[in-house]
Amino acid sequence: MITTFSVFGNEFTLLPAQMQALNPLLVMLLIPFNNLVLFPMLEKIGITPTPLRRMTSGIAFSALSWLVIGAIQVSMDAGTPTSMAWQILPYALLTMGEVLVSATGLEFAYSQAPASMKGAIMALWSLAVTVGNLWVLVLNAAVKNDTVMNSIAGSGLSVIAFQMFFFAGFAALAAIAFGLYAKRYKMVDHYRSLDSSKSPTAAKV
Repeated sequence: MITTFSVFGNEFTLLPAQMQALNPLLVMLLIPFNNLVLFPMLEKIGITPTPLRRMTSGIAFSALSWLVIGAIQVSMDAGTPTSMAWQILPYALLTMGEVLVSATGLEFAYSQAPASMKGAIMALWSLAVTVGNLWVLVLNAAVKNDTVMNSIAGSGLSVIAFQMFFFAGFAALAAIAFGLYAKRYKMVDHYRSLDSSKSPTAAKV
């Protein structure tokens, strides 16, 4: 459904193809919002947004975005007319997760690697992204299997809704596993140091 907004007496029509522009727009808005508003506010109430906490929260935000879009898909499958503007919420949640994981993760990986390993760590980061993309391709191919399709049909969900809830559950488990591991991680500081002999310190998570 095409959505029309009225701003100061002027009408703007939001087309489906324009929704893709939300991601870069939200990235540019959320990064300064986090650095100037959200993180300082958390500091004031005694919560330090460490890199590991930010990444754990980012994965959880991603899980929440899949859960929201899955619920929207269920509503659409039931025949309920749904405004395209509802996509803004999952886009915002997913982009918040992207900002918290990607930007923080790159800096964290770089800071934890000694000088001799920084290039290798950046390559491993790109490899991890590639593996994640392959995982999505494998899953999308798997749902085309007749056995899997019959199982999904038996759940009462459409294929798209099932996939959204599956990704939500997978991301939630990943957030829990990452958060538990982060509590035991020993932080080091090789951000600008050429000395790789610094002893690790307990991570503040």
